Amino acid sequence: MGLSPEFLKRYEFDWEVLDVIIGGKSAIDSGTHLLIRSTEEALRYMDCYGYDIDNPIEKAELFGNFQEALSFIRRYFLQPDNPDGLKIEIPRKIAELSDMAQLLTYASTPQAGGASGQALNTLWACAVIKIMHTIAHIDKDLRSNYIADVQTQILDRFYKFIVNDESGQLFLGRDTRDPDRVELVAFETKPKKSRDSVILKLLHKPENVAEDIFDRIGIRFVTKNKFDAIRVVKFLKDRYVLMPANVKPSRSRNTLVDTTQFSKTLSHLMKEVESGALTPGDLQNKIVQLCESDSLGALNPENPHTSRFYSAIQFTCRQLIKIKNPLFDDIRALKAETKGGALPENIAKTVEKLDLRNLQKEIRFFYPFEVQILDEASYRESRAGLSSHSNYKKSQIQAAMRRVLGELMRLAPTGA
Repeated sequence: MGLSPEFLKRYEFDWEVLDVIIGGKSAIDSGTHLLIRSTEEALRYMDCYGYDIDNPIEKAELFGNFQEALSFIRRYFLQPDNPDGLKIEIPRKIAELSDMAQLLTYASTPQAGGASGQALNTLWACAVIKIMHTIAHIDKDLRSNYIADVQTQILDRFYKFIVNDESGQLFLGRDTRDPDRVELVAFETKPKKSRDSVILKLLHKPENVAEDIFDRIGIRFVTKNKFDAIRVVKFLKDRYVLMPANVKPSRSRNTLVDTTQFSKTLSHLMKEVESGALTPGDLQNKIVQLCESDSLGALNPENPHTSRFYSAIQFTCRQLIKIKNPLFDDIRALKAETKGGALPENIAKTVEKLDLRNLQKEIRFFYPFEVQILDEASYRESRAGLSSHSNYKKSQIQAAMRRVLGELMRLAPTGA
């Protein structure tokens, strides 16, 4: 007996979408095509996502995301722009699209298998949509509008304690009498992560949303030895440069010094100093030797693209950012003008309706920043060794390529 379509529909589930909603799977990793059957359904899909195609501004924004996605794929995933990329081209039917509803229907065409034109269009449409999804989340992070103020407020806390002496030596701590003053090899800041770097990072993160980028603003300390790296953390905490309660625990990494063993040994050595068996000078030398002989180097499970030879203290903290809203004072001044009769009556009536209670005088939000502390040997390794940034970036691009292009990599010419 044949089963009616109505009966079958009751038991029809999209298992991959269910995995995304309730199974913890990322939308970037789900399936090879959508399940959109008509232009009307494609429009409902975009409306649910948040885009009103009848609005010319939103329509143009979506098309701009499409063009940026195509450029990004060519730049990072395909030859000749990336010599390690695939030796294939984006089909003209995809590259020349102007109707985003059509892109969704292409991504929803059931694949017949192989490298047929229809199957390739489906795979390419899905790849482009994954990049567009990532771009949309970056552009809708409201905090990015205030990035100049954010970096100033965060970095100024650190800069006020960084000083070069007469000989050009760098220190953390301005007071020469401060026992906590730390000699530095280098101090570096990363005021803003590039847009492409943010897209690449999101493409290999399971969450794939802009709020999960924690190192758009970064600070790096390089010390002469590992013990001084621990002292930098102490200095930042004691001088209230950062607030321990605002550190994100899941983002803290230490592959430089075993602090548990260090604390035990230090306690023992301090007792020897108290008893006179050890001089303060000998204590310093022993602590430095102890830290230098320690090794915690290991692969970071949260970021497999980081070399196991990269040793550092790394943590993410949040700072409460306060930005004065310029509109508040402007509107208050404008309302004052209405009382003096300086404005035309029709404009004065409109201004009078503006209620300052509905406008924030100050915009406040927490913003994350990353701190890295390395000793000189680890820093040299990170600059030129197996954990160099170029190797890290290549690994990151390859991971993003596999995730976005997926089946297209298997269909590419042999050896590409």
